[in-house]
Amino acid sequence: MTTKSRTYPDISYVETDTETIVNALIQGYEKIAGRTLYPADPARLFILWVADIIVQERVNIDFSAKQNIPRYAEGEYLDSLAELFKGAERLEPEKARTTLQYTLSIPLEVATTIPAGTRATPDGEIVFATLEDLTIPAGQRTGSVEAECQIEGENGNGFIPGQINQPIDVFPYYESVENITESAGGADRESDAAFYERMRESVETYSTAGPLGGYEYFAKSASALIADVKATSPKPGEVDVRVLLTGGELPGEEILKEVLDILNADTVRPLTDHVTVAAPQAVPYNINVTYYTQEGGALSADTIAADVAAAVKSFQKWQAEKMGRDVNPSQLIALLMQTGVKRVEVRSPVFAAVADNAVAQVGTVSVVNGGAERE
Repeated sequence: MTTKSRTYPDISYVETDTETIVNALIQGYEKIAGRTLYPADPARLFILWVADIIVQERVNIDFSAKQNIPRYAEGEYLDSLAELFKGAERLEPEKARTTLQYTLSIPLEVATTIPAGTRATPDGEIVFATLEDLTIPAGQRTGSVEAECQIEGENGNGFIPGQINQPIDVFPYYESVENITESAGGADRESDAAFYERMRESVETYSTAGPLGGYEYFAKSASALIADVKATSPKPGEVDVRVLLTGGELPGEEILKEVLDILNADTVRPLTDHVTVAAPQAVPYNINVTYYTQEGGALSADTIAADVAAAVKSFQKWQAEKMGRDVNPSQLIALLMQTGVKRVEVRSPVFAAVADNAVAQVGTVSVVNGGAERE
């Protein structure tokens, strides 16, 4: 049984239920004192105060004990337990990257060097700076160089080509600047849940990636933005790795390059393996739904409409957050029925199998209120 399929019981080290503790204290007092404690008895009120302190201490004791178990541990406690899992480390915040193209106003007779650290911005707030000197050869007008966002996190992601086009630092013969790749790779500090899953997956690694589970573990180590990885071997010696980002987003060139660099490291990839990294295949589906409300129902039409819209969004998120998850209209119906509607007609999507290296991607969305019906 793999670590991914194992389940564990929920445990508590000490009793923390207030009612149980209060009853035990009262019964003990009544046995020793030989009398019954009534609700207004001062001794009973004192016992309730003592019980409150005991409960708080027991909650702290239970929490502290659980921090020694990876699935319960949080923050620095989880970081400390990582040494038990092949020294896995939490992924720190990362900065987004892109490629900037600079254009000169005229070709020059000598090479032009644009120094590292030259900055550009899409909006005057998010700033990207070049990582190395860019030399534009004599007789040419354009050159490209990698640039990095100056703040960590996801705010620097998602600027499509052409959006980062405002210069901060200009130089002689400057004409324009723009990004030619979508900015990507920025990530917040890895969450406890994501780090714990990687810790569990680390047991499938050896000195090199070898097992497919090992490739998945190392690929997830590239960025905290990566939500799902699927490694398959279409034939001996070949490994196909597909990467999906949080929120069901498909990765861009920057993320795919980071993953490939990690998997191709000498300490990770067996010499006989040829590794390719790509985004999952997109399986498109549309949503076309009509819902009907109960005539004279307790909920207003506006409330139900808002709840239905939220349910549809929840379905889209659920459908896109994992590769190999079949397009399942039953899940959509279940979510919609929880909103209080009387019934729903789902014309699309229809059930569709999704391969392990693919992910469902929503296309058009049409949600219509069909009106109220009698019971």
